[in-house]
Amino acid sequence: MIGNKARRSVHVCLSLLMAVGLFLAGCSSATNQSDSSGPVKIGVIGAFQLAAGKEIQDAAKLAIEEINAAGGILGRPVEAIYADTKANPEEGRAVVERLLYQDQVDFIIGEHRSEVALAVQPVIMENKKIFINTGSASPIVTENVANDYEFNKYTFRPMLSSAQLGEGFMKQFDQMVQEEGYSKVALIAEAAVWVDPIVVEFEQKYKDKLVLLERPATDTEDYSIELSKLKESGAEIAMTLFSANQGIVFSRQWAERQIPVVITGYNVQAQSPDFWKQTEEKAQGILTWKHGVRSEITEKSVPFWDNFTKAYNRVPGPYTGITSYDGVWVIADAANQAGTLDSDKLVETLENGTFTGASGIIKFSEDHGYMIGDDFVPFTYIQWQDGEMVAVWPDTIATGKPVKPEWIQQ
Repeated sequence: MIGNKARRSVHVCLSLLMAVGLFLAGCSSATNQSDSSGPVKIGVIGAFQLAAGKEIQDAAKLAIEEINAAGGILGRPVEAIYADTKANPEEGRAVVERLLYQDQVDFIIGEHRSEVALAVQPVIMENKKIFINTGSASPIVTENVANDYEFNKYTFRPMLSSAQLGEGFMKQFDQMVQEEGYSKVALIAEAAVWVDPIVVEFEQKYKDKLVLLERPATDTEDYSIELSKLKESGAEIAMTLFSANQGIVFSRQWAERQIPVVITGYNVQAQSPDFWKQTEEKAQGILTWKHGVRSEITEKSVPFWDNFTKAYNRVPGPYTGITSYDGVWVIADAANQAGTLDSDKLVETLENGTFTGASGIIKFSEDHGYMIGDDFVPFTYIQWQDGEMVAVWPDTIATGKPVKPEWIQQ
């Protein structure tokens, strides 16, 4: 039995709880009403102290300025909140949690380090926010979508996976081998896990033409031995795969020694506008994959290049710039098309829509990666010619023809 005094105490407590509940509900309603007329918040993440991260930050800023000038998202201004992950998975999780719970961002865009992207992906997915991953090449990011769609369906990546990169490297290399009639080829690929599948495919494809295969460490500072072997091998063309700073010293020493071998493949440093100076102007003839070139791929391509150059007094560098620029625009276009910021409705719009980016026509695949090819996003190569990056491959977007250094022409 409960006495009258006890009943009154319970009644008072219930009344207080109901009052608090109504107060919080009122606050929540007021907050939601405020949010609906306030800015749309985009969290931009990356290791901003690194070149690839800085490119994410600058390109996202440019895209947001353009979107705001065009009327924003759903008539609301767009506000960017930048969070430096410092290329560290734990730091990445911490800053993403701050973006989600403290800043209450509507979307998250960026990150080029795969280990960080994989660390923050589940946190973002738990909150059912759209994550536009604009730099990680790990196939696991999109495999997660395929393996657990309901949980990971909010992840999209307007960026090539390592598998797509390997396919592109091999296609460009094979075309050069076929067109020039080369009979001796070489591969110099850094000793990194991401390279291993490409090495296996290269060996299988060119087993009768392969005269040299070298796997130097990523921190190699002198390529004298590798370049001597390359010259002695008699190779006519070599694919290099460098994702760190070693591409600078390799290219400089290749020119200084006048190694008579055409160099193509992937050299991340050769994507930078500073590469010509970094090699002491000895990069003439170096070819590399570069995602984003100054060519009329779409109506956005050349304006992006020129506007970026004007804004930052440098031409676009690492691939993360153009992918982040496109990523911001894609989510803005999707929200405006859907007429809402609701994540589930945005997933439908992103899955079914086609978007015009600076890198090409963006169409997401079933695993939320994206389509590559002439009708979508082309796999593009540049060559350093007289201090400039010239788009040379494929022919559909080329603004110039490949050249050979004087010592190879002879």
